[in-house]
Amino acid sequence: MLLKLFRATIAATVLALSASFGYFWWTFGRPDWMWNGPETIAISWQRFAVNGPYPDSENPWVCLADRQSIPMTHLEYCRVEPPEASMAVLYWYGSEFYTFNIQDPLTFP
Repeated sequence: MLLKLFRATIAATVLALSASFGYFWWTFGRPDWMWNGPETIAISWQRFAVNGPYPDSENPWVCLADRQSIPMTHLEYCRVEPPEASMAVLYWYGSEFYTFNIQDPLTFP
């Protein structure tokens, strides 16, 4: 009985870790996103190609409204004021910024 419970716990842990890894891979477009930054960002089931990174000292952008959070990532993004109204800024871990065109989503792979 205890062995079955142990096996079920291990199976559930492996499944949860695999699902989490798959979610972050899909969200950021690469398995090494933590070290090298994202290639894409998924927001509201749409993926966008990102540009950057830009260091914290090079933040020339002013947000149009409050930052919006991306679920399960602790990341935020905001739209940039005109003349670049289609551009958004992704606030990355470690004080880096990535830009992306919020009006040009990638097609589904």
